[in-house]
Amino acid sequence: MTMKFAFVDGIRQEATTGLRGSCPGCGWPTLAKCGVKRLHHWAHVSTAVCDRWWEPETEWHRAWKNEFPADWQEIHHRATDGEVHIADVRTRSGTVVEFQHSAISLNEKASREAFYDPMVWIVDGTRLKRDLTSFRQEITTTAPSAETKTRAWVLWDQASPIVERWRGGTRPVFLDFGDAEFAIPWLPATGVLWLVNYVPRERVVVTPVLRQSVVDHLLSGTPIKGFARPMPFPPPRSPLPGFQGHLTRTRARRPRF
Repeated sequence: MTMKFAFVDGIRQEATTGLRGSCPGCGWPTLAKCGVKRLHHWAHVSTAVCDRWWEPETEWHRAWKNEFPADWQEIHHRATDGEVHIADVRTRSGTVVEFQHSAISLNEKASREAFYDPMVWIVDGTRLKRDLTSFRQEITTTAPSAETKTRAWVLWDQASPIVERWRGGTRPVFLDFGDAEFAIPWLPATGVLWLVNYVPRERVVVTPVLRQSVVDHLLSGTPIKGFARPMPFPPPRSPLPGFQGHLTRTRARRPRF
């Protein structure tokens, strides 16, 4: 398994060429891997895997982790049975943030949600091309608007493969499609996440929110920001001011014989 941090002489450090360290979770020796094709990382010298939930780290993972302080990243938790799990990020308030790129089984998802409380998921929506294609088609062509305070859509929970795969959980899910275009005039071309809220009757409400507001919320508890619903058009008014406008409206209402 790969890690961003290991202990070197008792100090938590990132991987640097030539260093050897020890795994913060299991204590086994680790070796710094600092090639040119992969992210610099630590790997166990043996084939030991101290967290069965861990997945190979991608540039997407690392970029998300780096949005948060280093001492919030790769936080080890030990279960009552002694099993070790490493949270991608744990905030000051205790919320665990898991960045999920690889496929995940329903059993593992349920196990993580039961183990980490509270927690949120941020899911890489760019892993499978069909996920973005189907999700975007639903949003831009068929899904009705949701009656919410911010702009949102109502989908069937089987309308898009990525939405279907993540149903059944109990924790908030944010889909990250990167800088994908959605051809929606009011939606920014960059910096958007999609909050997925599963509701009864096999429906799901998807709400675009500002990516930075999600980061800020996790950092300091500030509100997550969506996009305001358009204001209704005001009723037409007479261009004439004051009393002249009143006379004009009165005359218009008088019956003609």
